[in-house]
Amino acid sequence: LAFLKKYERYLRDELSNAPNTIHSNLKIFRKVFNDAVREDLIELSQNPFTKFRLTWEKTKKEYLTEDELEAIEKLTLKEGTVMDHHRNMYVFAAYAAGIRISDLFQLRWQNYDGTHVRIFTQKTKESIQIKLPSKAVEIIQQYENSQPTKKVTDFIFPLLKNDVDYSSPLILFNAISSNTAYANKNLKTIAKEAEIEKNISFHSSRHTWATRALKKGMRIEYVSKLMGHGSIKTT
Repeated sequence: LAFLKKYERYLRDELSNAPNTIHSNLKIFRKVFNDAVREDLIELSQNPFTKFRLTWEKTKKEYLTEDELEAIEKLTLKEGTVMDHHRNMYVFAAYAAGIRISDLFQLRWQNYDGTHVRIFTQKTKESIQIKLPSKAVEIIQQYENSQPTKKVTDFIFPLLKNDVDYSSPLILFNAISSNTAYANKNLKTIAKEAEIEKNISFHSSRHTWATRALKKGMRIEYVSKLMGHGSIKTT
């Protein structure tokens, strides 16, 4: 218990972590202790989380309105630049079930059949099939036309390198982490140029898709399934 309190202070005071980041960090320890109790490795009385409570703050989920999404779509950017790719990926996700950025980086031509994309999500390890609306198909067609000699194993969005072996989880994690940070930095510039006064990150594309889908009448159970959520409560 003393260690948990000291670690919580370290995360808060030394690393300046927000309450929800601290919660996400500490809940890993909680799972280990709960598993140990279930497997009779320790007694319930030895679980410090019976006395240590995690705190969680409700946060505002940013999403774009139809007009704001359109402003980003129509923003003039130099074609083929990294910023252009990041904008295209964001808009694609906002129309295509809010696909996570980690899955978009790994989306290959073999995952696309002309109407659907089929992905095995990195975060939840689920297989998901998504029927693409016309806007998302148009974006993929742009990349299809610009990659006439593509292989089925090539990445659709050319940000990870086709000639690098990403079978090592650490190499893949580092590549996705650095590319995600770069994308989020560019998105702030894109939002500013599109005169959008919201602090958006790539994750807001998921909220944008979900909000649009629910407003258009899609059942929340279906939204939850497509987003790869573990429960409707999360959605």
